[in-house]
Amino acid sequence: MEKLSIFVETYGCQMNEYDSDRIINSLSANPVKDPSDADIIIVNTCAIREKADHKAVSAVGKYKKLKIKNPNLIIGMAGCVAQLYGKKLIKQIPHLDFVIGPREIPKLRDLVFDIKESASHRKINTSMDVEEVFQISPYHETGKVNGFVSIQQGCNKKCAYCIVPTVRGSEINRPLKEILEESRLLINQGAKELTYIGQTVNSWKYEGERFYNLLDYLQELDGLERIRFTTSFPRDITSKMINSMKNNTKVCRQLHLPVQSGSNRILKLMKRAYSIEWYKDSIERLRDAMPDLSLSTDIIIGFSDESSKDFEETMQLIEDIKFDTIYSFKYSIRPGTSGELMDSHVNEDIALNRLHKLQSRQREISLENNLKQINKRYKVLVESETKNNPNEFFGRTSQNKAVYIKNIDKKSIGEIINITKTEAFQNSFIGEPT
Repeated sequence: MEKLSIFVETYGCQMNEYDSDRIINSLSANPVKDPSDADIIIVNTCAIREKADHKAVSAVGKYKKLKIKNPNLIIGMAGCVAQLYGKKLIKQIPHLDFVIGPREIPKLRDLVFDIKESASHRKINTSMDVEEVFQISPYHETGKVNGFVSIQQGCNKKCAYCIVPTVRGSEINRPLKEILEESRLLINQGAKELTYIGQTVNSWKYEGERFYNLLDYLQELDGLERIRFTTSFPRDITSKMINSMKNNTKVCRQLHLPVQSGSNRILKLMKRAYSIEWYKDSIERLRDAMPDLSLSTDIIIGFSDESSKDFEETMQLIEDIKFDTIYSFKYSIRPGTSGELMDSHVNEDIALNRLHKLQSRQREISLENNLKQINKRYKVLVESETKNNPNEFFGRTSQNKAVYIKNIDKKSIGEIINITKTEAFQNSFIGEPT
């Protein structure tokens, strides 16, 4: 098959970003920035909330005009929405040539070849029964400072609100050898920082090795400067994992640990398998080991019959822990989850009011945390020039704090430099090299 030009539009989490890069590599395609220049357009979708479903269908719809102009253009939908609604999407969207689920990416090349060579368009590939789930490595732009490596697909937790087991299947842990090989590949292409991803990344295990062992192996990789990982599951935080994080010179001082609610009653309804007491104890042990640790979390508002008392317990939790960042959402019923079978959920207006209250307070907490860091020195990995100001550069601290830096040059890209934070905002800083 001749080399195709491809445009991939990505929605959702880091797992989807990683899958989009695998989509490019699976076709040995040339990525383009303008969809009108593409031979194939793929929208890689997220189904975590109902609004994301709608975005995905809308995104495909806007390419209808390009298809009319160029009948040879191939348009596909990948990811979780494709997995969830495969046949329905093909029926509803006449200009959509195929849908493909996350586990079928290794088969994408053959699928596209069939479409190009035969008159029988409209392909649906959404099987979960795929042996080589991790077969295709991601596309990586040479010189790009950071990248993703998947160590896990699917999830076994079956939380009541979560659609992931439905659209990504049961947990499959990637062999250690493959993780190390893909890491070396990306490092050789210029990556200095790698983020290791999975639905419950710290539950990874393979042939007797555990997640804390994996961190130790990664520390030995030459050329790798920084290690990040997401998303962790609270119940799988262990003393051995904490010690490995503490003693590993490359693991960033940042952890994303979704709590979802501050109420034990709601956590039980969510089937989260831990209590708030367990969660807070884990945070205390993490902070004792790493006082400079930055913490982020996910919170869902309005699940089941969440009462005002349940919500206030969530508000109290964010006061007690003072997260650096919270990703918060109003509960959205997802098909195929046990939450779908519950009799009722919180009234939408009440849930939205609660969400706005939580987000408003968290904005204040984030700024308060950041203001405490003014005039302090940090190490920043310089990632790129900023788009709108060629004399300004973007980087992040070990704590995943965004810093905009002047008075350095392009030679600093890919380097870890010392900076002093001179100004603080809710989500970023201005820094000067020191």
